[in-house]
This record gives sequence, structure tokens and C-alpha cells, in this order.
Amino acid sequence: MLKKKEVIFDSLLIAVGFLLLIFSCIRYGLKIDIKLFSLLLAVMLILDNLGIKYTDIKLSISPVITIASFLVYGTESSTLLAVLSIMIETIFFRKKVKNGFLNGAMFSITYIVAGRVYEFLGGEFGQFSLNQLKYIIIYVLASFVINYFILYYTLKFQGKVLFKKYWAESSILELVSYFVMIPFAIFFANAYLKYGTYIFIYHVIPLILLAYFIRAFRDLYKANQKLNALYEMVKIINSKLDLDKTLEAIVYVTEKVVTVSGIAIYLKDQNGFIVKEKIKCSEESKNAFKDVYMNDEGLIGKVVYEGKPVIIDNLRSDKHYFDSNISEHYDSAIVVPLKNADKIIGCISVFQNEINAFDVDSLKIMEALSEQSSIAIMNAIMYFEISKKSITDPLTKTYNRRFFDQVLHDSVTKSAADKIPVSLIMLDVDKFKNINDTYGHVIGDAVLREIASRIKRCVRSNDIVARYGGEEFSVILPNLTAEQACVIAERIRYEVSSKPIKTDVGDITITVSAGVADYPNKAESAEKLVSHADRALYAGCKTKGRDRVAVYEI
Repeated sequence: MLKKKEVIFDSLLIAVGFLLLIFSCIRYGLKIDIKLFSLLLAVMLILDNLGIKYTDIKLSISPVITIASFLVYGTESSTLLAVLSIMIETIFFRKKVKNGFLNGAMFSITYIVAGRVYEFLGGEFGQFSLNQLKYIIIYVLASFVINYFILYYTLKFQGKVLFKKYWAESSILELVSYFVMIPFAIFFANAYLKYGTYIFIYHVIPLILLAYFIRAFRDLYKANQKLNALYEMVKIINSKLDLDKTLEAIVYVTEKVVTVSGIAIYLKDQNGFIVKEKIKCSEESKNAFKDVYMNDEGLIGKVVYEGKPVIIDNLRSDKHYFDSNISEHYDSAIVVPLKNADKIIGCISVFQNEINAFDVDSLKIMEALSEQSSIAIMNAIMYFEISKKSITDPLTKTYNRRFFDQVLHDSVTKSAADKIPVSLIMLDVDKFKNINDTYGHVIGDAVLREIASRIKRCVRSNDIVARYGGEEFSVILPNLTAEQACVIAERIRYEVSSKPIKTDVGDITITVSAGVADYPNKAESAEKLVSHADRALYAGCKTKGRDRVAVYEI
């Protein structure tokens, strides 16, 4: 649906822009000779090629020539000059045909409408006085506002919402550059009017040198920014972040050094499937990224399978890496594998909504980021595994006593603050000592593992199941009263006792007893909650025949 709207909008923009230009040129004519026009066009192309790309906007000082030619020759000549310059630069130098026509149409509407506003308010051509300065400022402001209005909707229909956070910064930067260029434009217009073409050319040379030095400074700034991004990545590696926060940090750093419309990070799971872990894109582009890829499937699967970074200029025409989902939403991509030693663990991919959007420098920085990202991801995974082991009972894979104590205290604190109940079930395996004495500890361990598994099947995903000690288990149930928790305890009791446990020595029938208490109704602290649930377990169950559930009564 987005692509259909984009095509309609682009077609209308191009049609309106060029029809307006053709009509204006025929109606009002061109007041500039072909030799000077060609010279100015050449200068503008040089200045455009020395421009700076900032997100989706290319900042250049070529508007100096546009404004100067406007002051001398009027709206049509300066507009045609600007349109031809941007189209040649975009189509022939950047190899982006569609964007070339869009930019040409945009400039046509921008400068013709701004020129008509200038003329309507009383601005004049072929001379300059201080009284005209206000009209020149109005012309610049009008062209800026119109250009950004059209640009905003062009990017919106292309789905480039990722750049909204840059919008204010880039627009202010361009507006400031326009006002800085006004004195230069007035100077060049007066130089030409007073001294002719040769003196004008003499003064253009310093302008080209200025553009070159601005470009060189920007390149140094970008290089420094990339180094800082890598430094940030190293800091991430040395910090104990969980995997999700690590992936968020990688996305953040990637956005700082590569201009993107979408980012996706995929990691291999234990079964070798390539699973989507983190994406950042427009709402309309979320369908571009499948949840799971097989090895050698689609763009993501192929890059992970081959283990080599790729830069794709046109996703629709690339036969080897063609992916119908992704190419429906994006035009170009860089996909870089994530490696741990010689093992591929996933990939980072960045996408743009235009062809030929990425260059070799972008690929190099992505490769550098992938190396650091791989280490950060592996550290996060290892940290998670170590943390998980430190809070997990190795036999039953439930939580251990230390973690249980911490969570219970936190749950009671949260319960008091939010004024919601929290319940506790204390479970004990009936006559478990007989199993160990009769069959040995190996069989006893197998029985405990199965009981733990059955308990976990009966509780909610946010409930905490822990091995309290020996054959005793505990379950923390947030936001449940003792009476509600009793229902779950009965479910556990039935699940354990209703079918025998299969072991190497045959089927063994087991029962459990459970005591239930809650905070704050039946206990005033975490310690009392444990004590009261335990008391219910032994007084209400063990002394009354076992295989039952009891609720603590005050």
C-alpha cells in the first residue's frame, strides 16, 4: 500500500514540477546567454559534488550561484540552472534516476513559487540596494519552507520515518547555511553586474576552494564520529548488559555512523535457525523481516550461510540475494555476518529506501561494528548463562533458594507499594525418603526432576518456582490471594499424583502436600509468609494424611 501511494505522489510531483517549469520558461522566457549559463552550470556541479550528505539531505553552497543568478536574470533562468544542476548531479554522478527527477521537480516548484513571491512583494532584478535585502531574505525563506514542505512529504511517502529525530537539526543547519550564503550571492551578483564575466570567474575560484575545505573538515568530523562510535561499542563490551540492552546499544551506534531507513539483527538459535532479535524501522516496513530464516534462505539466510559481508545496490534486481519480503520495502542493503571465532552467530543488516544508497566506506564501518558487536553479543549471552546458572538449581532447573529469598522480599515490597496481594505455596514430596532408601538417589533425582517439570506446567509464566531444599519446592504467585493460590496448588497436587512417574526401575506413584499463605492477609512480612505457608503444610497436611492442600488460618 505504501509503495502505491509513493508512486502516485512521485508521479504527481514530477508532472507538476516540470509542467510548471516548461510553462514559466515559455511564458516569461530565459534572459541569460548559453555560454554564461553553461559556465554557471559547471560551477554549480563542482560545488554540488563537494557537498556534504546529511541524513537524506545533501548540503551544498551551490545555492550561492542560484541566488546570484536569480538577482541578475530572474526566476526562470535561475530555476532552470538549479534544476539541471541537481538532476545531472543526482542522475549521472550518484546514479539515481528517480531521485534526479524528483529533485528536479522539487527545485522547479520551490524556486518558481519563491520567485513569484519575491516579484509580487516588489523585488527587482538586475540591480541591488539595501532596500531589496528584505525581499531577498523573503525569497530565501520562501524557498526553504516550500522545499522542506515538499521534502517532508516525499520522505514520508517513502516511509523514512527513522529520520524524524534528525529533522530539526538538519533543517536548522540548512537554513543557517542559506543565510550565510546570502552575502556571498549578493557580492557575486554585483561583481558580475559591475565588472563582467571574467572578474566573476576570478571570484568563483575561492568559492570552490571554500567548498573543498568544508568537505574535508566534514570528512574528518565523520571519521572522528566513527571512531567515537567504535569506542562506545568497546564500552558496551566491557559492561555487564543483558542481551536485549546490548542489541539496543548496537542499533544506536549503527544509526550514528550509517544513514539507514531500517536495521535488523538476527542471531542463530540452538537448533541453527536464524531468529529475528531486534529491528528498528517504520511501522509499514515491519513485514519486511521474517521472524525466522533457515540457512541459505532469502537475503538474511544466504549471508549467514555464506559468512561473507555483502553490499547490494538494488535489492529488486539482485538475483542471488533476492528476498521478496525485503525488496518490497527497501531498495539497497548491507548485511554483515556476526562471528565468534570461525563460527557464524548471526548478522547485522541495514537498509535504505533508495538504490545505490551505500558506499564502500559504509561497508567498512559496518564490518568494524560487526566485529565489536559479535564480542558484545557473546559477552551478553555468556553473562546471561552464568547469571542463570547462579540462580538455578542444577538438578531440577527451577530457581534456587538464594534467588527465591530475593524475589520473595521484592514481591512483598512491591505488594505493599501497589496494594496487591502475593501468595506463596510451600510443597513437600510425601515419603520421598522411602524412594531414596528403596531405589537409590539416582532414581530419587529423576523423580524430583519430573515433579519440578509438572509443577512448572501448572503455574503462570510470571510465577516463580524454586527448589526450597531437599524434596521441598516453593511457588511465588504475584497478584493472587491465598484462596486463588489454593486452586493452583490443587492443580499441582493433582498433576503430580494423577499419573505415575516413569523411571528405569518402573513406574513410581508420588503425591505432594502443599501449604498456602498470602501477604498481607495472612502474613505481615516475607519471613512470616514462609513460616505460615510452612506451618499450613505440616499442620494442615502432614499430620492429616498427606496428599492434600491447606491454607494458613490466623
